[in-house]
Amino acid sequence: MTSTTGGSVGHSRRRKSFAFFHRPSVLHNSDISPWASQDDISPKPRPKSALFGSSSDTHEISTMLSTQSLRSKGLTKTSTSRPRSMFGSLKPYEITSPMVESSASSSLESSYSGTAQPHDSVIVHSGEVVTGAGLLRRKKEYFVLTNRELLRYKSEQKANEAFGFGGINASVRPSSVATMMGDLIIEQHKLVTMMNQVVAVYHPGGDAEVDSSVQVDYFEGGGVSSSGVPSSTVLVAASPTEAQLWIDRLRSVSLQARVESPPLAFPESTVEYIARRLESEKDYSPTHFQVFRVVQRSGKTTNRTNSIEDFQKMYSTICYLAIGIHKIHLVPYQRFTNQSITSISTVGTVSHAILNLTDLSLSHLDECFSLTFRSPCHNAQKWSLASADAPDIIQALRQSAEYLRPMWQIPPFSINIPESMKDEPLPDIPATPGDDLGGFDRTLSAYCTAYELDASNIVYAIQTDVEDSPRFVLYPPAHHRRHQYTDLEVLALLRTLRWNEWICSISFHGVSLQSLDRVYDNNGTEYEPRFLKGGRQINLKAGQGQKSLLVHELRALALYNGKLRRLDFSDCMKLRPESNNDEGAMIPGLAEKACAIVEAIMPLCRRGLTNVDWLVLTGIELVEADLDWLVDAAASRLAHFRGIELARCALTERMLTVFLNALVTHENTLESLDLSGNPGRMHSPSLNNSMCYFPFLRKLNLSRLLRTSGVDAVLAAETLLRWRLEELNLSETKLNAESIDAIATYLASPRSDSLQHLALQQCGLTSKDVAVLMHSMKRSSKTPRSLHLYIGRNPLSQNASCFIECIRQGITPSHLTMQMVDYPKEEMFQELIRAFSVNNTLVYLDISKASLPYEAGEQTCAELGNMFARNTTLRELDISGEQAILESARLGSGLVKSLARLAENTTLEVLRIELQALGTPGAMELASLIAKNKTLRQLYCEMNEIHLQGFTAMVNSMQKNTTLTYLPRMDRDRAEHVRCLKEKLFQPICVTSGTQDKKVDKERKSSFRKGVKGKKVSFSEDDALNLVGVEKSLMLLEEKWESEAQRLQGFLARNNMNLRSQKYTFARDIGFS
Repeated sequence: MTSTTGGSVGHSRRRKSFAFFHRPSVLHNSDISPWASQDDISPKPRPKSALFGSSSDTHEISTMLSTQSLRSKGLTKTSTSRPRSMFGSLKPYEITSPMVESSASSSLESSYSGTAQPHDSVIVHSGEVVTGAGLLRRKKEYFVLTNRELLRYKSEQKANEAFGFGGINASVRPSSVATMMGDLIIEQHKLVTMMNQVVAVYHPGGDAEVDSSVQVDYFEGGGVSSSGVPSSTVLVAASPTEAQLWIDRLRSVSLQARVESPPLAFPESTVEYIARRLESEKDYSPTHFQVFRVVQRSGKTTNRTNSIEDFQKMYSTICYLAIGIHKIHLVPYQRFTNQSITSISTVGTVSHAILNLTDLSLSHLDECFSLTFRSPCHNAQKWSLASADAPDIIQALRQSAEYLRPMWQIPPFSINIPESMKDEPLPDIPATPGDDLGGFDRTLSAYCTAYELDASNIVYAIQTDVEDSPRFVLYPPAHHRRHQYTDLEVLALLRTLRWNEWICSISFHGVSLQSLDRVYDNNGTEYEPRFLKGGRQINLKAGQGQKSLLVHELRALALYNGKLRRLDFSDCMKLRPESNNDEGAMIPGLAEKACAIVEAIMPLCRRGLTNVDWLVLTGIELVEADLDWLVDAAASRLAHFRGIELARCALTERMLTVFLNALVTHENTLESLDLSGNPGRMHSPSLNNSMCYFPFLRKLNLSRLLRTSGVDAVLAAETLLRWRLEELNLSETKLNAESIDAIATYLASPRSDSLQHLALQQCGLTSKDVAVLMHSMKRSSKTPRSLHLYIGRNPLSQNASCFIECIRQGITPSHLTMQMVDYPKEEMFQELIRAFSVNNTLVYLDISKASLPYEAGEQTCAELGNMFARNTTLRELDISGEQAILESARLGSGLVKSLARLAENTTLEVLRIELQALGTPGAMELASLIAKNKTLRQLYCEMNEIHLQGFTAMVNSMQKNTTLTYLPRMDRDRAEHVRCLKEKLFQPICVTSGTQDKKVDKERKSSFRKGVKGKKVSFSEDDALNLVGVEKSLMLLEEKWESEAQRLQGFLARNNMNLRSQKYTFARDIGFS
């Protein structure tokens, strides 16, 4: 093999030969030893491939080629018939009627040249073959193969004379021939090729069993140096057996000659030429670059007559096979002349992606091999090639595929090579700096290259601070004009995730996978999951008919990733189309089609073939066919479900009941259940009977649950006390007094100590109900309950004295969210703020989107300022507003004065104050806060109508602040500022035609939709000139804003570095490394 590493091309030593390449050993006891048969040849190990540079510990093994056995009676006169020369004994006895051969090789007429002389060589094989370039030019010739060259003669007699056997005494022993031949007058030898210049030896017909022709491709003239010219010779033997014997001898001699006298290295101009071709394909890297000389063969012929027309169709071309980072390239051969360098072929480089490889085949009879490629939903394309380096090429491709897919245990391509090569270890794959996630980026880039995609358009993140981490999270495309991925992008991503056991959970939340659900591949099955990891074939019998690519890919993802535990498909599939046509009739088969996600994964869960036990199907409409899959899997203990989330899945009452009854099987494993937002109306006693079977439940979501009327609690106290819940969500579910009492009982019990989130938003709770719950959850007078309570959108304004008293006395959990609470009177809001000012238990407070009858008055703003200055426990505060089309919830301009008191706060770390219309005065106040406050870490203040002047002031204040680590770039404020300026500056001059009443004209201008009837819009020359100036002004505004944003990023980077340095110093001081 000749490989290129690090931008240069040199000789790398060949692997040890295989059985059909093995060279015979010399029999030292005889002068002329017989040629070893193919069955007697034992395989030898081959050195590793030099994909990343040849190893220095490889070695060569040379053996001396011996001639075929020549008996002494072949050189003596006897009464019986004998061979007329020493070549007679080498001549095949089964030769009867030779076949005609066609060859366009110019090497047949080339005279012998070179340093090696025939009398210095050892004759290996000889015989009479048929050559010729046409029907009238076909002729029989005699070929002689030595251990260095291949020679041709007009006849066997000419060969005898050339080797000096015509006048030799019959009693002369063959061992003395070499001594006597030097004094004889020998006819000039006709050289076909030196054996170290051979590129490939193979059957041109493609079928070795019936093909009696042999083609030898080589370089004529200067060998494989800069002046070599590709040539070929076709020999037609008497029978396929004789042809195979020629191929075996030629291959063995060529291998030995290449070891003893290696071909010349690739010239620098050739390397540059090939590298330039790969660079045009964006596939060149000095560390991933290999070059081989190969022969591109034609396809197999169906006519077995070996006619002239057949051989003319079976043309071949010598070219370069280059292996780049992601592709395999066939580069046309480069012709060298004295004046310039040109390509021998006008055809450009042909390339295929390595990851599109579907078949690797290597012939055991000759040096032919084939590569088959197939893109998704396309027919396969096959390269028929031949090369003396075929084993090295095969192993290099296997290694390249493994490098691009390092986690794959079962490659998606078939390998038809000798068993000895399969067992050969591939060289170790070097570590790539900065490459983690099991080579995820490397594999994704390779698949995007194979499918001609832009990998930068795929946006994802890896989360490590979540349950079942690390978690892969896919986000919408990076392109601002696209909202979903194409089918090929989804396919590339799913195939990249397959086998990647570094990832334990995957989230496709909000990303549509619908595009791949409509794609069917009828041209190949190499990527379909048909085997387990151990190689055992699986037969799921999951449904009838052909499956979409989404089904196959999701099934393979769940089957082959052994560490994958959680899959989140929230809102990944659009709502199903209407099952009725325009006339109201049911469309056949539409309603029965199951969801591709359910159909792909549930059969694996039922048989225990996957470790996925947490499935999120939120927002996907499910039908009866999906229910069958769900119930079938839920009824099997092999599924071992930990979490099932079926929110907003259009489940009816019957579907919910049937599924819950089947889910009882997983009473010892189920930890999370989400049935929120389904239209099925549940009966409370039935729901409690079903839910009491899951004692290990940790998370329960029954929000937006419809239940029948009655006095029964949604969840009885007996049911709740069976659980140690961490999250309970009953938002938007009407709670009666019995339900509140049951929840209060549970909160007062030690069984609820693990509860971290309790969501009771829009449940009809009054202030008295909330006070009851707060008193129930209190544990100690000194330590608050570590619980996040959500009570927003409830009518808390009436009789709020008990609720406010709980806040004032610190009978609250550590986190409280009160979003979108309506305060009909401002006094109630003031009392609430005063209670928060003295509260000493709240760490997190969210009172955003508070609705007041008017803008906050001076007294309310003063109370807010007192809360900012006096509270000593709050770490995070959210007082953002809301801007809707019909109404808004803002505290007003008076909030600006309250912000000044934040400079006195010494505990607040996170402040959210968005959508409060602070304007430039508010920005100035925030700038003063930034300069003075030393504890604030994050400040969220976007969408406050802040212009460039205010933003610049905030950035300037960052020079004195060393603690703030987050401040937004104000991109949305900038866009809004530019839009307002454009509306003001690009206003055409409206000229009123005719006499109209001024009052009517004023009313028309003030209307929501201004009429233009009776008006003519005209632009003067001055207006046209002003437009240019306005555009320049807007451009300068954008540039100035971007400049300030870059300054801000620099200040934030400085503060983040200081914070990390402080954490490291603290850890070192307390003894942690």
